[in-house]
Amino acid sequence: MTHLIGKVLPYMLILYFLFRAFKQPIYLLGIPFLFFFQYCVFFDTVSIFNKPGSLPKDVLFLIWLTIIWCIFSSRPLIEPGHRRINFYHYRGVNLIDTLIICLLIMSLIGLITVFQEYIVVKDVVKQFFSLTALFFGFFLVKNIICHTSLQSLKGFFFSIVLVNTLASVLYILDQGLHITLYKVAEDAYQQEIFQGEVITRVFWFMPVLWFFSIAYLIVFREGKLLLSLGMLVINFLAIFVSYTRSFLGIALLLILLYGILNSLKKGSMSVLVKNVSVITVTGVILFFAVSRLLPNKLNYFEDRIVNLKEDPTDENSNTLLIRFNRTNEIFHRMGDEKRFTGTGPVTEIQYHGAEDINDTTADMVWTGVVFRWGYIGLAFFILLYLISAFKAFNMFLKNTGILSQFGLLLFLVVLSQMMESFTSWTFLNPGHFALGLWYFAVLSALTGFSNEYTLEFEKTSHG
Repeated sequence: MTHLIGKVLPYMLILYFLFRAFKQPIYLLGIPFLFFFQYCVFFDTVSIFNKPGSLPKDVLFLIWLTIIWCIFSSRPLIEPGHRRINFYHYRGVNLIDTLIICLLIMSLIGLITVFQEYIVVKDVVKQFFSLTALFFGFFLVKNIICHTSLQSLKGFFFSIVLVNTLASVLYILDQGLHITLYKVAEDAYQQEIFQGEVITRVFWFMPVLWFFSIAYLIVFREGKLLLSLGMLVINFLAIFVSYTRSFLGIALLLILLYGILNSLKKGSMSVLVKNVSVITVTGVILFFAVSRLLPNKLNYFEDRIVNLKEDPTDENSNTLLIRFNRTNEIFHRMGDEKRFTGTGPVTEIQYHGAEDINDTTADMVWTGVVFRWGYIGLAFFILLYLISAFKAFNMFLKNTGILSQFGLLLFLVVLSQMMESFTSWTFLNPGHFALGLWYFAVLSALTGFSNEYTLEFEKTSHG
């Protein structure tokens, strides 16, 4: 049965997105998102998306994203009478686009520098396209979003949340209840005995959009409260059985921020009280349910938190202090010049230890950023996060209806990624580069949307 799930599930998801794409082309983007989910929905078993095998996964990902964009853009040629509407009314590039272009230029300069400094440049070009998939993917996603109505985008994102929730169910079964669903190497599991029970931790098939899913479910919950609440609980349980302290903290903070910001926007204390009451009651019920059903796992999580307080320098705890120390060691080995401009698209052949950088980047994305683009690139990425957070918050405050909700959603997502960047490799997760900056692309597109125009379009299209 478990073997059948792995064989059938990815194809069922592909068919679902293709079927929905007949009426709403945005659902074609679901295929690249399945590529983004990879192992947690068994998408790595779909052989057609792994060919040719000689190319890096990130290059293959970019190629397929480009194919999807071409199909999306050519619909007016295929379907007579189809009207392709551009909802993006801002002329030229905005500040977010400018920062991405600067990073792309830095990547190109890095490629040229590597060719000048090294005699053997094997695999450098492949590495270059793997890294720049981040930026090319940004513009492809933005163009697709620019030609998608807000209601269609909302529906599409709900489908993505459904996929992440499904992946969370599978993760709970495998990681929490030890029902083996995934085939991974034994050394991928971290195991220990706690209070007589085997506790495992594995990140290989962890769902990749927990924070986006939680943010979406609390922002767009109108009309389907019970469904949203059920999906929210599933995503929280999946985070719980990952035993990741920072992830649980970020998820709780997102809900708290939503309650505060939503009440401030409406200017009503009663809304704040209502939101806090719902959050508190739900949290208490969930806590008691977990304490009864999974007592040992709850005690293990509590023990991890206690250990963090007792000794933040414990190597096994992998605290933020430990991560900064490891990152500092790598920066020291790079030398003064490379720390400012980065090493560019080098591989293990050109730079001994390049492969080891991935291990450190998995714990903190900024390690990989400085290694590839230097302090200059780091400044661009920091500006990207800060400016995006400001633009999303501004969109939330100055608009009404669905555009305001998207502003709040993206503000919460950008904020969560800022926090996660100190505990994970976020946009530099190998095999995910082409959609690594997707939320920035969505925000960049929506900053050029007009709330009045999109509302009028929705009335006309449904009239």
